[in-house]
Amino acid sequence: MSFEQITKLLDAVESKLNHQLPELADRVLSLEQRGNNPPKADTNGTPRSGRAAGTLVLRSAEDVRRHFSGGTAEPIGLRDFLRGVAGMKTTEAVTKALSVGTDSAGGFAVPRGTAGSIVEAMVPVSSLLRAGVGIIPVGDMKTLTTAAIASIPTATWRAESAAIAESDPTFRSILTTPQSLSFRFKVSRELLADAPMMEQALETVIAQAMARALDRTGLRGTGTAPEPRGLRFTPGVTLKASGPNGFAGPGWDTIMSAYMDILALDCPAPNAVIMSPRSWSRLFGATDTTGQPLQAPEPLRGLQYLVTSQIPNTIVTGTSNDTSEIYVGNFSLCNWMMREEVAIQRLDEAHATTGEVGFVGHVRADFSVFYPAGFAVVTGLR
Repeated sequence: MSFEQITKLLDAVESKLNHQLPELADRVLSLEQRGNNPPKADTNGTPRSGRAAGTLVLRSAEDVRRHFSGGTAEPIGLRDFLRGVAGMKTTEAVTKALSVGTDSAGGFAVPRGTAGSIVEAMVPVSSLLRAGVGIIPVGDMKTLTTAAIASIPTATWRAESAAIAESDPTFRSILTTPQSLSFRFKVSRELLADAPMMEQALETVIAQAMARALDRTGLRGTGTAPEPRGLRFTPGVTLKASGPNGFAGPGWDTIMSAYMDILALDCPAPNAVIMSPRSWSRLFGATDTTGQPLQAPEPLRGLQYLVTSQIPNTIVTGTSNDTSEIYVGNFSLCNWMMREEVAIQRLDEAHATTGEVGFVGHVRADFSVFYPAGFAVVTGLR
């Protein structure tokens, strides 16, 4: 074989490998996740899909889909699963799943793939998840201690043999304890048995119920058991108030001020702003003297501006009872620590006389803020 032929052969092999490498990498990642092994970093040292090294963090619907894929020989739909829980005719796969997933105290564990479809459906309807808050599956652990940044150390120059100046503590531990979040709903037996679009409707209803609760708690949870602590009441988060009785707004100067407060603490630049619909309308509806919309300053144009109904407009600030809040920060610095098991329990007697079937869904989660100084909450917006 001539040198020219060998060169052409090597070029062909290299081209084929370059074409197949992305697919092979995806297969390896899928196998890692199914085996519950920590995902490896890419060749440049960056964990895949925004995950912290050694910890599986789900930050997108695609991450959720990959993590929860597999585990069952036959896909199990949510409607078929609920029919099995209700004692109605269902598929063989559901029957097998119920035979190994029965828990007299907490109902039936939703199969892995089915639970994944619920979590995946939550992502586009949750302002926090859309802003980049991750989901860390913690498996069967009842508590988990994670490290968080308390402050950045101060480095100082020193003379030879001189003492090293003492700096502030840089890390703190966060004890996360997944708490129970429950929701109840009912379905007629006829609808559960016959409706062709019931699968999608059930996923939407359950996902939206969970997403709304997670948004409210992740933003404004008090931390008083059994409710997890949200950003608003996390020590280290900057609270910005103007005037004892609130102030009119918001304007772009309001967002810029919160943005600059975060940068002044040498924290990562914000990636999103979360507010109530009223605040969003006033911010983007403001006009100049000629009736033209006011433009955002250049540093603020790349941010996500997300809306949630879970930030109220009826917060009491001094003598005002009509104020709201705005949350600014890099939301990849937060995570939901979530038990993977979503359980469904049947209510046997509650709706028997109306021919309906009642269900209660349970999930356990806790909210963790990795770097509180990276967030600012503007309060008192009238």
